[in-house]
Amino acid sequence: MQPTLFRSALAVALFPLMASAQSAAPTTAPPIAGCAPMDIGPAYDASLSIGSTLGCFQFVTPDAPASSKVDLNLAGFRAGELHDVSLVRVDSDGSTHAAATDTSMDAYRVLQSISPASTRWLLLIGRPAAGAASPFQMQVTLAQGVDRHEPNDSFANITRLEGNQRIEGNLDNANDTDNFLISFRPDQKTVNLELEAPAGVVGIVVDGAQKTGEIRGGSAFRVDASKPVFVQLRGDASTIGARYTVALRDPAAAAVITMVRSKENISHLAPGLDSTVAGGANVARVADVEAQVFEGDRATPVGAGYVVTFKGYDVETNGSWLLTEMKAITNEQGIARTTFNVGPCKGGAMGPITVPTRGHPPDFWDIEYNPSAVVFASVDTSTPSVAPGQLYFQHICKETFRMHRPWKP
Repeated sequence: MQPTLFRSALAVALFPLMASAQSAAPTTAPPIAGCAPMDIGPAYDASLSIGSTLGCFQFVTPDAPASSKVDLNLAGFRAGELHDVSLVRVDSDGSTHAAATDTSMDAYRVLQSISPASTRWLLLIGRPAAGAASPFQMQVTLAQGVDRHEPNDSFANITRLEGNQRIEGNLDNANDTDNFLISFRPDQKTVNLELEAPAGVVGIVVDGAQKTGEIRGGSAFRVDASKPVFVQLRGDASTIGARYTVALRDPAAAAVITMVRSKENISHLAPGLDSTVAGGANVARVADVEAQVFEGDRATPVGAGYVVTFKGYDVETNGSWLLTEMKAITNEQGIARTTFNVGPCKGGAMGPITVPTRGHPPDFWDIEYNPSAVVFASVDTSTPSVAPGQLYFQHICKETFRMHRPWKP
């Protein structure tokens, strides 16, 4: 598209008309001859004049430290009349790039794009044939601090995502509406949806079963995920700049405990329940525990934000004793870690047994311990049918160092 194409085709009435084009920074493309200048902010009454098929208008975004979102609103087109509306970016070298287009008979149009600072834009409005004057209204507004998903205010610009994740965004103006369509694994039939947002922010959800619901900050519910789920976030004048987070989590997520490790100054020689080999996961009072959380396919690691509950027990054939309960939140890799304060033994202790060190000649330790203590890990938002992960450890109750003397005094 070359700027010279607009010279003979243009016959436009624009009110109010600017005295001159906006001043441009050195990196801004020069004004386009034949395109009427307009400001960002005011609402204009405009018209395609009798006999014209194309109107051209131009504006320049301000010099700002970050990119901004251009919102172009047009209204008042006569019903049944086809109009082609295009938002075109003009780079400093004069090249043009169509950023958004709407070809329809709708009376109201919204076009959006992300704009660098000090950039010239063209608004082109065309119709297939000349005729009577065609009036309409138009307004360009600018929003700062946009999130990475913009522009997604319209269904045409909807943000399409895949999988369970955290969606972080913000409502950059009173009319901002963010639209998302999220698809899930074929074997995932439901999804837990949570919204973190200030008062005034509303989420509209249409799930895979075409059921519609409303969600507000601090609430959560489970929806059908057999087909893509539509989520729309919107606010009002009180929510300008409001940040929100939509968390989408697999209710079949499961935790696998990958580590129970103690750095305590103990012998680390007590064998496990089914082992005569010295060593293993010996813990006296404090341990580092870690769990990897996977989605329902048991292969895909979850992302950040899943709450994992760890529980430790002393166990024997006739009973169990809760030692401690801790919570941790997964990181971006789906790993939850915490320091586990198991405390002293509560039951199931055996011994003391005498265990030699690996040196020569060996030293000896008397160890009283529970050989079948266990840590369980479960995901808080998962369904009860998901079995918790578990890993056994040896809970050390008491140790006595006997140096090189294996006998009792």
